[in-house]
Amino acid sequence: MHVVVTYLKGANWRQEGREGEHVSRHIAYQHGLFDAKKLVIGGPSRGEEAGMAVFEVASMDEANEIAQNDPAVKDGFYVVALRSWRIALNRR
Repeated sequence: MHVVVTYLKGANWRQEGREGEHVSRHIAYQHGLFDAKKLVIGGPSRGEEAGMAVFEVASMDEANEIAQNDPAVKDGFYVVALRSWRIALNRR
């Protein structure tokens, strides 16, 4: 199943560049998910302090566990919202 994860500002959010502590740990975590074939696609929204990712997982519980284990989510830098997604069209 596919799950869309939206990352929004959390209680501990603050502006920091790509090399900032929370952002760099988040990106490293996302790279690990990509290598594990759990992350299909992801990235920041332009002009907003938000981002999105699409996970490919067995269940919503698995997606939530993955999202909640992101170091930036654990630290309250981001909060996440999850929504299941049925892909109807795909160029593959």
